[in-house]
This record gives sequence, structure tokens and C-alpha cells, in this order.
Amino acid sequence: MQSSTSARARAPGKIILTGEHFVVLGAPAVAMAINLYTYAGVSRGWAGTIDVTADIPMDLAGKEGPGEAVKDTARLLEPLRLAAREALAYVGRKLAGVRVEVECGIPIGAGLGSSAAASVAIIAATAQSQGVKLSVDDIIKVAFTPESYLHGKPSGVDHSTCATGGVLTFRKPDIVKALNISWVPRILVCDSGIHRSTGSLVRAVIRKSESEKTLFESHVADASRISLGAARALKHGDGEELGILLNRNQELLVNIGVSNPTLNHLIGVALKAGALGAKLTGAGGGGCIIAVCRDSKSETKIGKALRQSGGMVYKVGMDSDGVVVWSGGEHSNRLSGGSV
Repeated sequence: MQSSTSARARAPGKIILTGEHFVVLGAPAVAMAINLYTYAGVSRGWAGTIDVTADIPMDLAGKEGPGEAVKDTARLLEPLRLAAREALAYVGRKLAGVRVEVECGIPIGAGLGSSAAASVAIIAATAQSQGVKLSVDDIIKVAFTPESYLHGKPSGVDHSTCATGGVLTFRKPDIVKALNISWVPRILVCDSGIHRSTGSLVRAVIRKSESEKTLFESHVADASRISLGAARALKHGDGEELGILLNRNQELLVNIGVSNPTLNHLIGVALKAGALGAKLTGAGGGGCIIAVCRDSKSETKIGKALRQSGGMVYKVGMDSDGVVVWSGGEHSNRLSGGSV
């Protein structure tokens, strides 16, 4: 066995407030880390081996039978194994062996950054287990490889947000700016229960953008204005304006074909119940919607309406820490970042 110590890390999920899909095409996006978390524990293993176990819900694997369960589980575990492998290579311990355990408290395949949070937590914990504390910038750099394996051409906004925490504006390839806000919007997340592949949706939108260039040029420009406006609304604590911008963003997402009747219905339910604004978050095609609420009373009303419509509702807050990591019995500490 290689010499290493046990380490644990925690990374938050995220929601995209504005700009998903269009961020891949050059528009800015605004994202917020949320207080749903994935934990990774890393301990020493046999030299040259990376063993990964994760609490993957059974409804995500083996929908076609037991044989498919094995294939699907292996597919879901591979990016986690890749995250550990890349971290070991980055810190110069390619031949080290580690055992990785992942506990996911973020709905999987729902647009809340479950894969990015897992990659970020695994990378931080793996490096820490080898006696190296990576900066946030380092973790973001290493996380791009497992995220690319899973999603094809990720914008980088997911793992940047999960690593950094707080509210970020992001423009591809790597322009990240933390927004200093004194007001955090009151947001409900509603999971439609429809799981989908982010990578396939991103690739479909890219293909569509290449065949409908004029439409997408207009939409990218609109999405850019929406994200810049959303950043201003967050800084000024203007919930009304933020809601209007989320609604406008949803119109663009409908136009490019990534929404669906279930998401549209849940968004309509939220708006009818009094939401200031509502939209899908993430890749679309299923997954979650977000709704901005005026106050606690409207939050209760909107949440009840969404649950009655069959959605799983989460009341989320902003995570301001990003990834935290600790060794053995130490208390967790927020990592210090470079430029983010």
C-alpha cells in the first residue's frame, strides 16, 4: 500500500439562475451554490488501484433489468474514478492507490450539479489524502477532465460554482467573478422526477445552434443582457426584476427546445401561486425548475402548489463556502482560492 492518510471533503450543489446553454455559446451565466451537499471520503488503497463506491439511487441504474444495472452503475462511477485519478496525477502520485466513498445529498440527473460536486469533493479529498491541499483554482482546473468525460463540452460553470461557493458570473472559457451580495433571493427548487443526460442535451443545442445561426445569435445576445441584468438585480436586492429576467430566460429556453410539458406545467403552477419568476435550471429536458418567492408566506403557498402537482420541493439557501476539506479528525476548513 502507498502511504497516505484519510481525508474528507464536502462540495455544494448549484443552480443556474440565468444563462444555461447560452453560456456554452459565449454568453455569461449567473449561478449560485446551494446548501445541498455531496461528501467524499478518501483513504489509502492498494498501489495503483482506485476503488469507488457511491450511493447511486436504483432508479438511475438498471431500468432495463439486472444486466443493465451493472452497465449503468459502471458508467456512473467512471467519472468519479477519473476525478480521483486526475487528482493523483496532478499532485504527482500516479501510482498511489485510494479507496473513495461518495455520499450524494444532491438529486442526480436533475440539473443541480451532482456530478460537478462529486468531482470537486473527490479531487479535494484525494489530494488531501496525499498531503496536498489544492487551491480552488487547482480544483477547478482538475475537475474539467471528469466533467468533460461526462458532459462532452461543459462550460465550466458547474464545477466552478461548486468549488467556489456563493454567487458567480461566468463566461466561457474561464472568466469567473464572485458577486458580493447582501440579499439572497428566496428560492424553491422543484424536481420534476425526470432524469436526463446533460451531455446529450448540450450536444443537441450545439448542433441546433450551428444549423440555426441567426436565431441563436439573437438568443445569445438576449441571454447576455438577461444575465447582466440578473447580476445587477442580485446586487441591488431587486426580487421583482430578478423574477422578470428569469421568466424572459425561460422563454429563450423554450425557443431552443430544452423545456418540456412537465417543466412548463410546474413553472405555470409556480407563477400562478405567486412566484416572482420561474424557469428550468440546468440542461432542461427534465430535472428541476426554480421559483423566486416574494416572502415566506408566498414560499409556503408556492411549495404546496408544486407538491400537489407532483414535484419534489426543496427550500434552498446559498452556500458561501464552496468546497471544504479536512484530514482524519480535523474540522473542515474552507479552501483558499486564487482568482476566484
